[in-house]
Amino acid sequence: MNKRFEIFLFIILFYLICTSIVSGSDYKVNTNAQLFILEKLKTHHIVFLGTTHKKPAILKFMLELIPALHDAGVTHIGLEITSSQQAKTDNFIQTGKKLNNIKIHPLIDCLEYRNLLAKLATLDPNMRPKTIALDLPTLKKLGKISRDKWMAWSIVKVFHKNPKAKMLVLAGNVHVLKVLNWQDNIRNQHRSMYRYLKDIMPEIRIFSISQLIDENPEECDFTEVFGSIDGSVVINCDRRFDGWKFGLSSIIAIKPTAICDLVDGIIIY
Repeated sequence: MNKRFEIFLFIILFYLICTSIVSGSDYKVNTNAQLFILEKLKTHHIVFLGTTHKKPAILKFMLELIPALHDAGVTHIGLEITSSQQAKTDNFIQTGKKLNNIKIHPLIDCLEYRNLLAKLATLDPNMRPKTIALDLPTLKKLGKISRDKWMAWSIVKVFHKNPKAKMLVLAGNVHVLKVLNWQDNIRNQHRSMYRYLKDIMPEIRIFSISQLIDENPEECDFTEVFGSIDGSVVINCDRRFDGWKFGLSSIIAIKPTAICDLVDGIIIY
């Protein structure tokens, strides 16, 4: 092989590599995450909004979202606070006093999270959604019921009391996955909150959104492709993203699952 031919092959190979690199500009992206969520709330009974806890950017976004929920017809907002704290939560929302009396899990608790409750307390009582403490009480965790099942039942109770309810549920990203195809070696293979709800209320329309922030680009193609875009990027999940690495999948023991089977939408920060 002569030198000139080797150079020609190198140029062709370099061109193929460069043209195969995917960037955010290759996709039509939506950067208005708030409008995206409000539109989904208008057409669904429940929107799951997954979060990575204690991330200021996510908590700031949720703080700005709360006052707009009334315009989308939201009647209830579910938080990852144990249901044993419901009375204290109600008292604070109504009076604006004793916020510190509400017990919140240390992995979630921070000033920015409590600011969400403070924001709810400032809203006009006729326009604010009712706050629902969804999570499994600490003493119950010794039993066989999973947190996802308990939170699903907390949501079911809302719709049994108010069939016309519309609910935004804020919970950790793992809790908003639509399916949990556990690895065979996992002993407690509980189902997802989504699946529990659909089994009990098959007619209910649910849209699940995961928020990704500070993911490792080597483990998350969404961060690799869209992470450099200013602000946040909103993705409607479909088969275009089959085979993409989803950062969340790398931290839980589930079998490979299509992205659009896990969530309906993704917000990348």
